[in-house]
Amino acid sequence: MSLKVYHNIVLVCIPFFISVAVKDHNLWSHVTTRVITATDHQMALTPRSLKASNNTAQIQSTLMKDHQQNKPITTLKRLKDADGMSVGQNKTAPNGNVIVTSEKNKLANRPFIYQSFELNGGLGNHMFMYASLIGIAKNNNMLPKIRSDSLINRAFNIPPYIVDRTVRLKNPRGKRERFGGGVYDDQMFELTDKSKNTSLGGFLQSWKYFHNVAEEIKSHFHFRSQFLKPAVEFISAAMKTVYSVPPTAVTTIGVHVRRGDATWPEKLQLGYTAADDAYFNKTMNSFRKKYEKVIFIVCSDGLDWCRKAFKSSTDVVYSENHTMEVDLAILSHCDHVIMSTGSFSWWAGFLTKGEVTYYKNWPKEKTWLSKSTSHYDYFYPDWSPV
Repeated sequence: MSLKVYHNIVLVCIPFFISVAVKDHNLWSHVTTRVITATDHQMALTPRSLKASNNTAQIQSTLMKDHQQNKPITTLKRLKDADGMSVGQNKTAPNGNVIVTSEKNKLANRPFIYQSFELNGGLGNHMFMYASLIGIAKNNNMLPKIRSDSLINRAFNIPPYIVDRTVRLKNPRGKRERFGGGVYDDQMFELTDKSKNTSLGGFLQSWKYFHNVAEEIKSHFHFRSQFLKPAVEFISAAMKTVYSVPPTAVTTIGVHVRRGDATWPEKLQLGYTAADDAYFNKTMNSFRKKYEKVIFIVCSDGLDWCRKAFKSSTDVVYSENHTMEVDLAILSHCDHVIMSTGSFSWWAGFLTKGEVTYYKNWPKEKTWLSKSTSHYDYFYPDWSPV
């Protein structure tokens, strides 16, 4: 083949290859620099059946309905993002973090803040740890993470982007409260170095750690159906046993009575106290005067004690043979709450939408627990001490 023919072939091919290269470059630039729009975010949270319809009005209507019903994002179906990964699946970032979905996501470059729930405790303790995690993460622009096998994830519909089967942080920094579990530590809320992966420690039992995300926390603590359904059914049945009037005419008061370990000598020595019958009867009588038809639903680890304390009351119903998750769902879905002592009671009060009273003689003065607790930091400001 002559040199002239080679020359002509080159002249024809070069523009073609340049065109392909430019198109490839533009396509790659579009993928790597694309800004996630509000529509993208909305579509990512939309059930697949609505996505297929491509009906924006229908999508907005459905999302608004869910929002009005206070449904958390996690009640929607798990979706697939553009790269085919399910929301919540692991993926490794260049910095070594294990992240969910893809780095097209706005969360991609945030450092992680992790709650391992390393300290022992029940559901109420873990709820404080989780809520504080979310509040601190929000304040420091970090990505909160918990393990999927945590007590919190078993009880509630936690948003998938927070939950991971195995959380692996590269060179995490440990951060623990400086004071007692019931005292607010501002250095925990405002981290000095927000660029490092962080593992939170401590009980973190102060509403101040999550005051900035209070409503978001309530949506996260949406009980799973296996706990919510029996709770709602129990409340409905309880109202019918006391009054033969429409449920809307009855005011429900959730009463949590903690006995058990709160009465153990070793706990009493540390400063723990158990609310007495005088506190409960005084508070219950106050609600009787305020509302015409009331029913008190008692959840307790000491039902024998409760039956003796409230034996003359005909408007009291007892929750029996329920799990702690169902009991908490019952209390939080009552119109108002009478607290006992401890974190379980605290969260029953926080999740209800009505009035909340707490036992003011906790903890006992001049004890280890009183030095580790500040009423101002621990109890919510609009609750009533009795």
